[in-house]
Amino acid sequence: MKWTHRIVVSTASACAGAATLFAASLALPDSTEAAGAKRICVSWRHFQEERLRIDEAGIKSVLEPSGYTYASTDAQSEPTKQLTDVETLLASGCSAIIINPQDAKAILPAIALAKKEGVPVVSYDGVLDTPDVVFSSFKNFEVGRLMADAMVKVRGDGNWVLIEGDATHPIVADFRAGQMEVLKPLIDKGAIKIVAQQNIENWKTDVAQTTMEQILTKQNNKVDSVLAMSDGVADGVAAALAEQGLLGIPLSGQDGNKSALNRIAKGQQVVTIWKNSFAVGQSAAKTAIELAEGRKPTEVTGVTMLKTASGYDQPAVLLSPVAITRDNLDKVLDAKWITKETLCLGVKENPPPACK
Repeated sequence: MKWTHRIVVSTASACAGAATLFAASLALPDSTEAAGAKRICVSWRHFQEERLRIDEAGIKSVLEPSGYTYASTDAQSEPTKQLTDVETLLASGCSAIIINPQDAKAILPAIALAKKEGVPVVSYDGVLDTPDVVFSSFKNFEVGRLMADAMVKVRGDGNWVLIEGDATHPIVADFRAGQMEVLKPLIDKGAIKIVAQQNIENWKTDVAQTTMEQILTKQNNKVDSVLAMSDGVADGVAAALAEQGLLGIPLSGQDGNKSALNRIAKGQQVVTIWKNSFAVGQSAAKTAIELAEGRKPTEVTGVTMLKTASGYDQPAVLLSPVAITRDNLDKVLDAKWITKETLCLGVKENPPPACK
């Protein structure tokens, strides 16, 4: 069967949780049904996070009104399975495929296969060192900068711990670079001392908790701030801090998870960087459709050009993140991201404006 238009979208998300399998992943059409079909395929690296269901809803909200069907697979955090998933999706027929890469290097053969078959690729929230994708994400340097800026406004000195994401995900370097733009001057003058810096495999909450417990033991609990790179990681850090009666020291995160927003309302977390994943899902889907319908990667709506680690020019469509603190929690309420009941659960003393 011949496919005249295909798109591949590649995505890497910054968090992890309990394994959940896609309920309706991939329905393979027969050759009669598939001929001429308009179909966007998505290869998720896993489907374990709260936010990914929102990403998926954003993608579907664009595809269905545009006459495209949706097919997806869940690699369950296995790079080898993801390669097989992409091959299966391409063989089944895709006007577009969205890949959420588990491993930035291991996924490259899948990108090469898509290119060989004439399928455009959108890399979704995952930095890949190739010119053969359109990167769809947020301004990730800005994510790190906003996170650190909010934290130093609360505590610009003392012993800091940096709890970072999976070391195999290049996006971590972008977050770190943004953080260091804010932190380095304070580190250089001796105001901030980095007493520990650890990556968390696959952004796992339980690994983050164990890691933070070990750091607290080694530091005799002399920790003043924890710069955590995601809300899932912050969940684990918060549990470790609570065990030692330290919950309430400055703590960061990103993704706008409900648990983190509730901690902010209760004064147990300073900031989460809200990346409206419904909006980025919509953006990726729109880019995929434009590519499927013949637009060049450098001509898609909102495109800018980035340099990859090896110096390739890579088209990208990047959205702006928002720092959410206790003073602007109304933003997530207004967006119906979270209910007031959930946001303000357990808030007793000194409620933020959104909980009054």
